[in-house]
Amino acid sequence: MVQQTKISVLVVLAVLSASVGWSLAQLWPTWFAQGFPVPIGSAVAMILVAISLLVWTLMTRARLNPESGVKRLHPLVAARTAALAMSASRVGALALGFYAGVLLSNVVAIESSAGSDRIKTCAVTAVASLITVAIALWLERICRIKEPPAETEMRNSSTA
Repeated sequence: MVQQTKISVLVVLAVLSASVGWSLAQLWPTWFAQGFPVPIGSAVAMILVAISLLVWTLMTRARLNPESGVKRLHPLVAARTAALAMSASRVGALALGFYAGVLLSNVVAIESSAGSDRIKTCAVTAVASLITVAIALWLERICRIKEPPAETEMRNSSTA
């Protein structure tokens, strides 16, 4: 049985990827004689991932609610959705850490316009990644299957 995502695992992933992002941003100018490029597309991509995951979460919640009147979600689709949510939380944690590390590396260049632009893009990407993690954890909890009753409880209820 697949275990529920633990916050500590996501924190470890974020810290490890932050160290990679910070190191890469520190070494990049040495290797290429320019600042580490931070494309605006990374922020746009994470915002789109967060929005699409939110839409999927709201649709899934409606289809898992028995009183909503819409067609119920097939259990296999719910399991696949939970797997999607688990992977989205991990990817969001990795992106959050990486761009937080790059942001911290660029804090010294805040006076320059290029450094300021990199910091803004990293901040937007990190916030969108954090939102993605939160939505993914919510979606995973929505798709959680209730544990079956223990055998002793089943025997006691059948004899009563």
